[in-house]
Amino acid sequence: TPVRLDGLDLVVWQVPGEEDSEDGGWRVMSDACPHRLAPLSEGRIEPKTKCLQCAYHGWEFDSKGSCTKIPQVEDAAAQKMRASERSQVPSFPTKVAMKLVWVWLGEGEPQGHPGDILKGSHLESEFEVSGTYTRDLPYGYDSLIENLIDVSHVPFAHHGLQGTRDDAVPVSMTIPEVKSSAEHGEILNFTFWDRTMGMRREAQFSLRSPFFFYYLGEFKGDGDSLEFKKFAERRGGGEADGKPRFRLHCACVPVAPGWSRLILCNATRSGQSGSILPQWAIHLLSNRFLDSDMAFLHYQERTLRNKTNSADGWSNAYYMPGEADRSIGAWRQWLAKEKARCVDPEVELPPSPLSREELLNRWDQHTAYCKHCREALSNMEVVQKGCAALFLAALVGAQTELAPNALCLPVELLGAVGMAGIETLKQEFRFKDYEHYKT
Repeated sequence: TPVRLDGLDLVVWQVPGEEDSEDGGWRVMSDACPHRLAPLSEGRIEPKTKCLQCAYHGWEFDSKGSCTKIPQVEDAAAQKMRASERSQVPSFPTKVAMKLVWVWLGEGEPQGHPGDILKGSHLESEFEVSGTYTRDLPYGYDSLIENLIDVSHVPFAHHGLQGTRDDAVPVSMTIPEVKSSAEHGEILNFTFWDRTMGMRREAQFSLRSPFFFYYLGEFKGDGDSLEFKKFAERRGGGEADGKPRFRLHCACVPVAPGWSRLILCNATRSGQSGSILPQWAIHLLSNRFLDSDMAFLHYQERTLRNKTNSADGWSNAYYMPGEADRSIGAWRQWLAKEKARCVDPEVELPPSPLSREELLNRWDQHTAYCKHCREALSNMEVVQKGCAALFLAALVGAQTELAPNALCLPVELLGAVGMAGIETLKQEFRFKDYEHYKT
């Protein structure tokens, strides 16, 4: 699978037979064959050797990136060629944590363990990650976290998805502060009070440097909001004390200038079942949620770059007099201190998409790399063919009078409706426009 991370093109693959090892057999390597620089992600895993094979000329590489086969030359000569450092593919250390593959791109030995990022959060003990949702987004890492840390946009940008516009109330927020400790590292924290899904909420936000954050919100009231009940059913899990709470855990990954990756970690209490919905249905809902503010963030990022002081001068470009915007200022100040390479204002952003279909492209941004959604699509195509066969059988039966019209007509209708309905649902995995004026 090809993956871009902080501007680097990588290939991720799993060594057959090593699925139960500590790292799950996952390997992350540079996505370029040293022979002629063809992308290794276009290749295959050779079953006989368990090596990654370049599909261009058949060179093979083991789990450490060492070249093991050059088919174009005799074995004796190939052995000398494979001994050269130039024949090797850079390979990076990996770990598995939170049902995610983590890679160390730094110099020297890896520092710490990715699971350490959960210290101090409710995922450290009482909850566990039950599944994940990933999507690449056509706006930068700085814009992604700026949006996720912005609590006041939800009633408007996500109207009908999480609460409604009527939830909008004055938002109170503590002054965000950065706390550092040897145990938990550096964390940006703040508390806020708002309303969502018809219920007042008090919530704490924590951003762990540099890209993992979590919300923990408690609703004030009896928890009988119909909107919240629907929300809780979709998310799954429950609270030990029965109180309604809002939990959100995300990893935000820099991909390239103008691109970022959101990984949503679904959490359930240990021993509890997750959502009643299948994973693909949860993913479609998550796609819809992210689609609802996609255009805002993509074009806002470019407008900010066009301002006189560019992304470095956000404080002059933004007018943020309200208390609810304190988190935005704190995030931008933290980012300036970190000097993140992926959001260097001197690096030009890619051109904007020419169409809404390209901007809100669910296939390239999610479905193509999601096993749950691909499996669902495959199953839908099987059912759709079954509906077509049913329709044709009923049609032939009616035309040849092999079956009574009273039976054939409803069967034809059922088959036609089934085919059309599944075709509409299949489109949800590729593109669906989001138009706020219609909500």
